Amino acid sequence: MRTPILGCLVTATILTACGDDGGSKVPPRVIEGGGIGDGPIEGVANIHVIDDKTREPIAGATVKVGTVEGVTDGDGLFIMEDVDGPQAIVVKATTFRSEMWIGANGSNMTFNLGPGSDPVAPRATLTGSIDLSSIQIPAGHLKIGVIGYSQTDDLGDPDNEIKTLDDRNVCNGGGMNNPMPCAFTIDVRGGRVALIAAIYDRNLNGTPTNFNDDTMTLIRWAYRSGITVTPGVAQSAQDLTLIDVGMMNNVTVDFGSPPSGLQTVGGLVGIDIGNDGVFQLPVFATPTAATLLVPKLSQFSGAAFRLTAIATNGTDPATTESVVLRRGLSTTTLAAGAWLTPPPSPTVSRTMVSWATVTGATVQSVEFTQGTANLLNVTSFDGTTEVTIPDLVALPSGAITAKVNAIGADGLDVTNFSLDADRDKLDRVAAQTVTIN
Repeated sequence: MRTPILGCLVTATILTACGDDGGSKVPPRVIEGGGIGDGPIEGVANIHVIDDKTREPIAGATVKVGTVEGVTDGDGLFIMEDVDGPQAIVVKATTFRSEMWIGANGSNMTFNLGPGSDPVAPRATLTGSIDLSSIQIPAGHLKIGVIGYSQTDDLGDPDNEIKTLDDRNVCNGGGMNNPMPCAFTIDVRGGRVALIAAIYDRNLNGTPTNFNDDTMTLIRWAYRSGITVTPGVAQSAQDLTLIDVGMMNNVTVDFGSPPSGLQTVGGLVGIDIGNDGVFQLPVFATPTAATLLVPKLSQFSGAAFRLTAIATNGTDPATTESVVLRRGLSTTTLAAGAWLTPPPSPTVSRTMVSWATVTGATVQSVEFTQGTANLLNVTSFDGTTEVTIPDLVALPSGAITAKVNAIGADGLDVTNFSLDADRDKLDRVAAQTVTIN
């Protein structure tokens, strides 16, 4: 774990780094999760660089502030002197995605670098079953379970994208007269994990060998919480418990007014269950089927609903999209609220990028990728809408994808924030994807 640097200790070496000017300089400190603080810059900028996943300092990272370049020490710290006001800062480290901040204005700044290529999330296999014998269904129907695992609260975390091959996380609980254990296998992330299963009544419509005319009706839920998972270590007997009928209710998603032109709209309902993570329920709401049967919040101690609403232009993958994330919801109507409009017609090349300001966006950014390689992320904190790509992080030849983002975070102070402490303020993002050939 990373330990914040709370101040300069009174030793000769630290006094040399921090200066001895009667306390006028702000002592260096790590901002949890990355961020900006103690602004504005007045003479000194303390720049920490950390690994976003492990939170450990990154030594030897190259830092460029304006035209001045240096490297971080063993604490992941580079101190820039004789500097005032907002700065353009570039950070580069081997095996990590480079970062560029425009208009950064804090005496302490912490850059959290993500991986330079898409990682393979460490995982483990869990097996178990669900006893569905108490559920009554008509003849010619089957009981089907679809099992998922709780996610972390980090958007885009590879731990949340683990797939179980061959649909082994879908189990068959038999029909009316031949009930059988609904046995499943699922691959999950490490750490504290919970399992959730949607139970369906599958109507075979009199054609048991033809699945194309089957219909599925969600009828129950089952779960198991409090599982501690070590990556690579399989666990068996992770059986799920049915949730009583009286502990379920309907919720309705209010999609509001998604941006014009984004005609494919849907929403995921989640349940935040605290230390075990977030159940992203394996059901999908749409504007024409906006009501879903879900577990009641009272089934889980201290739980809250969340809504992830998504609108895209319908391509696969989507080239234009807008996403709303609403946390801490407690009623049975889950409202998307205001959406952000994707940045219109951005101009992108290997040497520069420009875009139009999006109303309601707190910051705007551009992510450059090439296949599975994460090349560079540029974030504008001060409203700058045109950026020249610095030579320090020159983009390679070949096709490159640039994703231009508008990010909404009501109440976020871009001169004083911590990504850990202010995570819940990040609630909207809209993007336009452009290919550079």
